[in-house]
Amino acid sequence: MSFRCTIVILATLGTLCLAAPQNSLTVGGKTDALPVKSDRDKYEVVDSVPQESARKNERNLRKDDDKALEEFQAKSAHYSYDSSITDTISDQTVQRQETREGLALKGMYAYSDGFYKREVHYVADDKGYRLVKEISIPIGEGPQEDPNGKADVSSSLSGSYSITADDIARPSYKKHPKKV
Repeated sequence: MSFRCTIVILATLGTLCLAAPQNSLTVGGKTDALPVKSDRDKYEVVDSVPQESARKNERNLRKDDDKALEEFQAKSAHYSYDSSITDTISDQTVQRQETREGLALKGMYAYSDGFYKREVHYVADDKGYRLVKEISIPIGEGPQEDPNGKADVSSSLSGSYSITADDIARPSYKKHPKKV
């Protein structure tokens, strides 16, 4: 037999020995029998219904945690802000005020467009969102533009500033240093 055939046969026998099930363990010349498990013992039998139920419960617990956190944050929310724009250039105004104390929110918004001045007061709480008062007053035949006017903007969050029609027509740009 050639050397090449001998190597192939030994390699095949070695592979078969390693792949064959082992029922005994030899350590230091002593042989101990290994317990033989049936195919049924190899795999853990898991009832899919309780496992799926456990996953569902876990998701629900996470949702409950999220919901509890959301409720806590909603009850703890406190803020107040206002903003207004009075624009005599295009004859428009916009106002907004809102205050929140926990789950109770109240506010108003108003605007005029040269035709009407509208004002809406609202509340939102555990009973939902509802209008408390609504006012609509006719004020003219449309916006009366004034090219020499200005727009005043104010907000409790960002302060206030004014611009003119010239500022809009000729915006100023900050000059940036040249990059080398």
